[in-house]
Amino acid sequence: MVLKYVYLLTCLISLTELIIYYEKTSHNLNKNFLLLYITTLFSNFGCSILIFSETLQVALIGNLISYLGSIFTIYFMLIVISGMCNKKIPSYARGILFVYALFNSFMIGTVQFNTLFYKEIDIIKYHGITIMKNTKGIGFIIYILYLVIINISAISIIIYTIIQRHKVSRRVLYSLLGIILFGTSAYVIPISFGSNLNIMPFVYILLQTYFLHFSIKASTYDLAGNLMNVYKQRGGYGYITFDNKKHLLGYDSFAENLFPNLKKISIDSYIPKKYTKLIENLHYNDKNWDWLENCNKDFQISSNNKFAICTIHLMTSGKKTIGFLFELRDNTEQQNYIKGINSFNKELAKMVTEKTLQVTSMEDSIIRGMATMVESRDNSTGGHILRTSDSIKIFAEELLKHKNEVSGLSQEFCTLLVKAAPMHDLGKIAVDDSILRKPSKFSPDEYEKMKEHAAKGAVIVQEVLKDTTDSDFRRIAVNVAHYHHEKWNGEGYPEHLRGTDIPLEARIMALADVFDALVSKRCYKDAFSFDQAFEIIRQDLGKHFDPIVGEIFLQCRPQIEQYYINMI
Repeated sequence: MVLKYVYLLTCLISLTELIIYYEKTSHNLNKNFLLLYITTLFSNFGCSILIFSETLQVALIGNLISYLGSIFTIYFMLIVISGMCNKKIPSYARGILFVYALFNSFMIGTVQFNTLFYKEIDIIKYHGITIMKNTKGIGFIIYILYLVIINISAISIIIYTIIQRHKVSRRVLYSLLGIILFGTSAYVIPISFGSNLNIMPFVYILLQTYFLHFSIKASTYDLAGNLMNVYKQRGGYGYITFDNKKHLLGYDSFAENLFPNLKKISIDSYIPKKYTKLIENLHYNDKNWDWLENCNKDFQISSNNKFAICTIHLMTSGKKTIGFLFELRDNTEQQNYIKGINSFNKELAKMVTEKTLQVTSMEDSIIRGMATMVESRDNSTGGHILRTSDSIKIFAEELLKHKNEVSGLSQEFCTLLVKAAPMHDLGKIAVDDSILRKPSKFSPDEYEKMKEHAAKGAVIVQEVLKDTTDSDFRRIAVNVAHYHHEKWNGEGYPEHLRGTDIPLEARIMALADVFDALVSKRCYKDAFSFDQAFEIIRQDLGKHFDPIVGEIFLQCRPQIEQYYINMI
């Protein structure tokens, strides 16, 4: 009698695991997993009916339900296994197997009317349970052949995946292979000894439990797959992912180009000690550098003459930490620029006399390149450096017509200002990506951090130009970076300078900077029309802007408008 309720328990366990699977994976439900759980429940339910039956008629109904569930359980098991191995069964092969399964179902459903599947059939009691006593027909051999095809296909897919070292956990593959072989043995051995006792419900529970564990953990692997698609669409970006035990979960082509040895490491395994370059760059076994403590902090990595900025992010599922994402951002070009600048500064003293024009041209190119790289980190200000620099050129030509009205104006001053203009936002290189690339308006705290770019920019420009022999250029460039957000009425930042205490170059830069911000679309606003932008500037003369310099800027309206129209 106890055995009878053990079989009933398998049915209840199947139902419980089906519910658990649905609840745990409802956000990313896999239809093949779901059908596998449903057919397993169906098979175990039919087996329970058979076990509790008292008549042949009821036993046949239970046997039919049990076989129907089993036939489609192993069908969907094959599809699930191929998916776990990143293999796709051709549609024609799935169609043939499905028709084969329907044919087997037809034979079992008609056992009362022919001797195709069972030649003779009866029921007997065994330890308080009802079991089928039968003599197998040719239809049963056809059914066994179906099982053989399914099992050989599943085993072949698993072994092929192990040999080919595809991006699937070898630990998962070995355990899956063991369970399939165990399940096959559990069916074949009792039949070989002539036993009619059905132990498959217990095997199905084992399989169901294993697939439940995998399907819940699969969210980690799916995350890595989804991230791959995201980063493929973003040039110069990549990722490497690990679980919370530092097993490798996945990576993309960018990471593989940076660290070719990644493709030699099995998924779901540790990084071997022999890959020292990879271990050192990722601080993999560094006892003094904990991944958790250094989350969301940028650090430099390099390999194969390539450079990248790396940031570690936690991967979570609900409130549980499930792993680490190493976000990689290409930094090779910027490092080459920095190397170029250092080399340029060393040679400048030797070559300044004979190659002044050539050096100046190179310096201008590097300055604009650096400014453009900084701007490329900012989601909302694309083209700002180019437009403001060109606007300053137009503005400078008009300013020279009013040298007598504005103290400090000269041809040399305007030339140096045009050269320095691209460096006015260089301080943004020190602003955190989470703020600079935010696709919406800043919070008050974020805005305060963003405002720090002016003072930091002055320090960076001072450092970049420390070896230049042109002290006037260095002074103008530093002032442009430092004070272009100051206001005439003293309400600007970072020093709250007022009136003519603000350097002339910064007062000029402020007009071009604000105008471009007004007529450009940003994540937090639409672009203003030219009429609106010039009217805002007019109203802010004597408040935000130098009233005299501002009036001259307004006189440039036709040339500036035409320039922006041509840029569209």
